[in-house]
Amino acid sequence: MIDLHCHILPGLDDGSEGLEESIEMARAAEHDGIEKIVATPHLFRDNLTYEDLSVIEEKKDELNQALGAENINVEIFAGAEVNISHHLLEEIRENRSYLTLHQSSYMFVEFPPDHVFSGVKELFFELMSEGITPIIAHPERNSVFIHHPGSLYELLQMGALAQANSGSFLRRYGSTVESAVLRLLQLNLIHFIGSDGHNSRSKAPRLSEAVRIAASLIGEERAKALVTENPQAVLDDQQIPDYPEPIHPEEKERKLRVKLPGFLGRNKK
Repeated sequence: MIDLHCHILPGLDDGSEGLEESIEMARAAEHDGIEKIVATPHLFRDNLTYEDLSVIEEKKDELNQALGAENINVEIFAGAEVNISHHLLEEIRENRSYLTLHQSSYMFVEFPPDHVFSGVKELFFELMSEGITPIIAHPERNSVFIHHPGSLYELLQMGALAQANSGSFLRRYGSTVESAVLRLLQLNLIHFIGSDGHNSRSKAPRLSEAVRIAASLIGEERAKALVTENPQAVLDDQQIPDYPEPIHPEEKERKLRVKLPGFLGRNKK
C-alpha cells in the first residue's frame, strides 16, 4: 500500500517530534502493509513557516537513510499539505517543486475545518491553468462539505480529486465525520485513502482497517485502488486509473425518493 498523506518528517510541523518518532511511525506503517509514504508537512498554516523549503527534501533523505539502517522497508517521498490561501498561485510559481507531491502535477490542498472560500472555483481554475491538479485533503472533516456535499461534487467536476483519512472510517474524529466519509465514498467523491499520520501512537500511519471498511461499501478491488493504483499514479505523474463517475448527492437522493413509493407499494400487495 501507499500512504499519500503523512506527517512523518521529524520536527517540521505538528507531526513527528523527532527522528526516533519518525522511525517508529515507519515501523508501524510497514507492519500494516505500507511500502511507500509521501511526507506531507503543513505549509502556510497558522504560524508554520520555513526559511527554505529545501528542508523538506533534506529531512526526507535523512529519514530514508535512517530507515535503511534500521532495515525498515518503507520508502519516503517528499510532498506537502498546502493550506489554501489567496497567495497560493504566487507560492506555486515560486516553489512548485516543494509544494507538489513527489514533484508531480498533483498538490494537496487543505481547507479550514469550518469554511470554504467563496472564490475557490476561480482559484482551482487558476491552479489547473498552471498544470496543477488539486487533491482536497480530508473533505469529510470540513463542515461545509459534510452538510453540502454538492459543493465538493462541483469542485471534482472541475477536475479536482479528494483524499479521505483512514481515521475517519474508524470514528477517530467522531460519528459525524464517519458518516460523512462513508457517504462521500458511496457518491464516488473519494479517490485516495491516506493516514494523515502524526505520531506512532494515536495517529500512526495505518490504512488496512479503513480499506477493509471501504471494501464493504464499494468492493475490494476499488477499495484497494484507493491505496495502491491511484496513489502510484500520483507518484508516476499519471492520470489515476480508478475514477468512477462522481454522483451528485441531490440526484442520488431524488432517485431514492422516486423508487421508494414503488417499493412501499409492492410491500402492500
